[in-house]
Amino acid sequence: MNKSTSLKNNKLPILINRLAIVLKEERRSNRWLASEIGFTETTVSKWVNNAKQPNVFVFYLIALILRRDLKDLFVSSEEISDKERVSQVKILMGMVEKGKRTGKDKK
Repeated sequence: MNKSTSLKNNKLPILINRLAIVLKEERRSNRWLASEIGFTETTVSKWVNNAKQPNVFVFYLIALILRRDLKDLFVSSEEISDKERVSQVKILMGMVEKGKRTGKDKK
């Protein structure tokens, strides 16, 4: 289906989503979620472990299926320390820069 954003190349994964916690709260498995949304168990496992992130539309679909508020699926950015915030901004800015489509050919 849709591409996921990978955090694999970074030394420490950034905890972006709370899928593992929400699935435990709902007493649901990765296998169940995968079958509900049409993704493989491997892909869902990567999301649950924060190794990759689905796009916002998939997060919204998950929230609808679980009957949860979309914000329940994410770690609060307000609860991140200043040191973590600086580190995460650097990592994420690098990812954003790599993903930008400028219309120029890559050499």
